[in-house]
Amino acid sequence: MRLRVLVVLSTLLAVPGVSVAQVDAPPPAPPQPQSPAPAPPPAAGTGVLIGEVDFGARVTTGLGDVGRFQSYSDPRSGPTLNRLYYERNQATWLFTARFDHVGYLDQRYRAWFNVFGKVKGSFDWNQVPTLYSGVSESPYRQQLPGVFRLDPVTQFAVQNKTATLQAYDSQLHSFDTEVVRDIANARLTYNASEHLDLHVNYLSQGRSGHQPWAASFGFGNADEVPLTIGQRTNNLTTAVEWSNARGVARASYDGSWFNNGVEALIWDNPLRYTDQTHPQAYSTGDASSQGRMALFPDSQAHTASASGSLALPARSRAFAYVSLGTWLQNERLLPHTINTAISPIPLARETAEAEALVTSMMYRFTSRPLPMLWLNAQYRMYDYDNRTPHFPVTQYVRLDGNVATSATGGSEPFEMTRHFVDVDVSVTPYRYLALRAGYGREHDDRTFRSFEKTTEDVVRASVDAVGLSWATLRLQYDHSTRRGEGFDEEVLDDIGEQVSLRQFDISDRDRNRVSAIVQLMPWDTVGVNVQTSVGRDRRPDTEFGLLDNNMRSASISVDLTPHESWGMGASYTFENYSTLQRSRQANPGPQFDDPTRDWQTDMDDTVNTVSVTANARVSSRTSVDAFYDYVHGDTQYLYLLPPVSTLTPPQQLPELRTRYQRAFVDVRRALSSRVALAFGYRLEKYGVDEFGRSPEILNTPMITAFVNTLYQWRPYTVQSGSVRLIYRW
Repeated sequence: MRLRVLVVLSTLLAVPGVSVAQVDAPPPAPPQPQSPAPAPPPAAGTGVLIGEVDFGARVTTGLGDVGRFQSYSDPRSGPTLNRLYYERNQATWLFTARFDHVGYLDQRYRAWFNVFGKVKGSFDWNQVPTLYSGVSESPYRQQLPGVFRLDPVTQFAVQNKTATLQAYDSQLHSFDTEVVRDIANARLTYNASEHLDLHVNYLSQGRSGHQPWAASFGFGNADEVPLTIGQRTNNLTTAVEWSNARGVARASYDGSWFNNGVEALIWDNPLRYTDQTHPQAYSTGDASSQGRMALFPDSQAHTASASGSLALPARSRAFAYVSLGTWLQNERLLPHTINTAISPIPLARETAEAEALVTSMMYRFTSRPLPMLWLNAQYRMYDYDNRTPHFPVTQYVRLDGNVATSATGGSEPFEMTRHFVDVDVSVTPYRYLALRAGYGREHDDRTFRSFEKTTEDVVRASVDAVGLSWATLRLQYDHSTRRGEGFDEEVLDDIGEQVSLRQFDISDRDRNRVSAIVQLMPWDTVGVNVQTSVGRDRRPDTEFGLLDNNMRSASISVDLTPHESWGMGASYTFENYSTLQRSRQANPGPQFDDPTRDWQTDMDDTVNTVSVTANARVSSRTSVDAFYDYVHGDTQYLYLLPPVSTLTPPQQLPELRTRYQRAFVDVRRALSSRVALAFGYRLEKYGVDEFGRSPEILNTPMITAFVNTLYQWRPYTVQSGSVRLIYRW
């Protein structure tokens, strides 16, 4: 087992009059994208200066190829400035600044100010790294952003069959597959008058680096390249808001501009040096010497909205929101193929001319006319009006290999309108008992989907016992039925699908869910929480696609605080999800309607999670926090054939298993009322047996018919420690 060390980045809560050793560090959350931390509430204007610095050293060993562990964090060894906090509070204004993880790829800086009653603002800048793989290798070399080339001598030899795909081994080079996101966010609010506020928010997000990307020439020639990422999204929000004791009114404009610095991906074919075409080229992948793929196009969106709420008699309130938006994209269209052996196919137009109008609205009414009666009703509407002109296509090129006739005749401008109505009623006949019932209906109109309309009705009921000093109980039942109208077989037939296929998101469905929550506190020092739920989906009259979907979950947690100086908690969670899907292995012709070629996939996924936490104040100067998590997941895919089958019995896949452990200990010792010394230890261990992306399957960059960048689920064991000095003034 390799020793790996990672610092524990925790925050010391500054409380006047309490020494640093008296504050318990919360257990760190799993690495995730950072979000702005809320500003601390301003104290009375005392004119004092408050600050805190948390710095130390971090030693990390054995990270090596562990990309999964390093996603969203930067655990490298070195000196660390975990936190620097500064606050200046005056009678009329407040200014604060905070710096976290300074100098590393997960660093964040924030400053905010408040001139009380006049203006307040903030500025954030932070980074979020994503390391996909630390051991990537590829024979592709980037010639220009988005252009990847192979060695032409080797490429020519493989085409002439004087060499095999393994000849590219000598061309391999190592690199990290990593993307870094940087986020800048500026907010400003100006109090123009007692009732009028003006808001401006500007958010800019950029992504740069490389990520694994599938770039296939056909079923027999799949490739993976490190796609170049160079993107920037800028969002601007401006709003004016008026409010008084009875209501609020707001009008705003939102604009979003996306820019991608790489228009297209171009990559060499490892099997071909010169261009050709033949009838099966789209399958064998040995036609074009290079491939070309359009990437994310530049686009923009503009939205104007208005909202407001009004207090009404009988303890009621009404709320309304309406927005009108437009989405635009007019990037240059790429030719059908880059293969010079195929005659150019004229494009109907040179640019996309894509446009959509989006209308959204929501109305809500809440009321409590009687102490025992509560009402809530709402209506939502979303309309996506696609105004992109039809793009006629008679012929197209399959995977840069050969020409084929379009089954649909060109683009299909998808549109939809969604209406949602929901009503809730709650009655409290007794002091600690609430009876609640609700009804919701969602109606969707769509174009170019197999069902033109779908309607889902949802009925729910619950019983709550709240307010008891020793218990809280809830039992809830949900039942929903979704049915489609205007089924059009031609939509599926045009694309060569079975007309009895039902797509899971719009197919007829019956759903039942039961859930229960029990919270007990028999004594002040003991708390027990039990939750359970069972759900079942059935899709009647569905021959192909997703047939069934079931879920079960249960959890129990216990918290003990026998003494004010120490406490502990433990929890166990069980989750199970299962699905049944049916398909038919058939080519066009007699096989297409042959039921003996049917097969099913029965998937069963189970996850067990155990967590234990503990904290103790050993003395007036020393505190200890610890936790341990263990997650064990098992997934099994079982392939089934009907009693009479003409298919070869399938070879069953091995069970997919994942195991994850995480342990953390943080010890703090106060040297004085302002200075503390902290020590941290962390263990993280991940194990996986995965039939698709484990090292046993994809541990070489050159696999027959597959050029691989080694992006895998790799097991790892990380042990880490840190030492930090915390000073507060």
